[in-house]
Amino acid sequence: MLELFDLRHPQWAALYVMVEWLIRLIALFVVPLRRPPVTATAWLLMIFFQPVIGGIFYLFVGRPRASKARQAKIDTLEKALAPNVAHLQQQHDWHRQTTLPERWRPVMQLAQHWRVFPEFGGNSVALIDTVPQLVSQLATDIDQALHSVHLLFYITARDSVTEPVFLALLRAVARGVEVRLLVDDFGSKQFIHPLLELEQQGIRVGRAFLRSKLPRRAARFDLRNHRKLAVIDGAIGYAGSMNLVRPDFKPPFLYEDIMLRLQGPVVLELQTIFAGDWYIERNAMLTGAQYFPNPIATGNEVCIGLPSGPEYPDPVQQQLLLALIHASIESIRLVTPYFVPDEPMLLALKTAAQRGVEVELILSERLDQRLVQWAQESYYEELLSVGVVIRRYRPAFLHTKFALFDNHISLIGSANLDVRSSLINAELGLLFYAPQTAQLLNGLLERYRETARTLSLEAWLLRSRREILLQNMARLTTPLL
Repeated sequence: MLELFDLRHPQWAALYVMVEWLIRLIALFVVPLRRPPVTATAWLLMIFFQPVIGGIFYLFVGRPRASKARQAKIDTLEKALAPNVAHLQQQHDWHRQTTLPERWRPVMQLAQHWRVFPEFGGNSVALIDTVPQLVSQLATDIDQALHSVHLLFYITARDSVTEPVFLALLRAVARGVEVRLLVDDFGSKQFIHPLLELEQQGIRVGRAFLRSKLPRRAARFDLRNHRKLAVIDGAIGYAGSMNLVRPDFKPPFLYEDIMLRLQGPVVLELQTIFAGDWYIERNAMLTGAQYFPNPIATGNEVCIGLPSGPEYPDPVQQQLLLALIHASIESIRLVTPYFVPDEPMLLALKTAAQRGVEVELILSERLDQRLVQWAQESYYEELLSVGVVIRRYRPAFLHTKFALFDNHISLIGSANLDVRSSLINAELGLLFYAPQTAQLLNGLLERYRETARTLSLEAWLLRSRREILLQNMARLTTPLL
């Protein structure tokens, strides 16, 4: 029987060649649709040289869209969220037009163009830079909750470090507080069973981008909800890049991260983002004064929430970063674990350095993904050659993600500087206009610099030919990472 399917047989060999060319021809019509030319070229090259393998790989991770079932839900999201968004727009007392210099006006116009949320003043911001600190503060806030507690994390685990949060959640349920926990089904896959058991104890648990082999449920298996946020009573919020898991959950790496504790009107924007995700995953919309109370001023920070992902048509994080880089005249400081820029981002950073802006990158010296590390390192030489300062952080895997422009405007959130965060993942960023948050980040930068190793062009040019080859080969995959 096996001999009947032997590719050495002329008929089967001819059929196989026909299938390969059919895949190539179909790819020419399908792959370039709504995709950057560089990304389309990378996919077409893979499919041209390996039609069967490349075609199968494309079916799983190549389609830049959600499944039909999810897209149908996304199509109704705007209408479902309308009462909550209207409530935000009605908070006229807290809408603020920033008093930034004129050169920042294009950035403000771009942020306002998306029209998802207004700019809110009256906020206060506190920086949290360790998981135990987050656990302690979050558990304290949960213990004071009166109506609702909402948590959304890409990676969530009930472990020896995070247990105080879960005990606080159970105490809240016992008091009659509504508790909802939403986790990414892939990011939290190894920890999911203890989390699902919380349903039996009164905590409502949702799984974002539920893994499924059914094409209608999962158009591509690598869609992720990468957001990290928490909202207590619609009055206290958390957002940043920190997951709810012990920092050494992935040996031998020790993750180092930040989270922001927020109070003020902007917390209502975090609540709206959570409500939208909960609606998509659990088919229930959260609305009303219980979840969206009238805000109270707690500080002077002006900020705006910037969600991005499959439910939003524009690559918000990418566009905003480009606008901020082009508008900066003094300094650009980027901290990110994964630095795999596309061509517009790379050109913007190089151009900024060439016009005299101090461009500084603080990156982790060792990444938890070898291919991404090689791809990232392939950009170092051309950046160093135009004066970009690259510092490699050594004590831990630096998972922090923020950008600081001219020591004034800051962008903090969950997005990495790569194609995945720009075009695929559900992400959340917060844009801060007042200098108070910038001062907090400058203090953090100083601490990072103390233990980071500054990379010189002369030293980098001495790397081995093997390293250069691996980096250059990995770079070819960057449109797909």
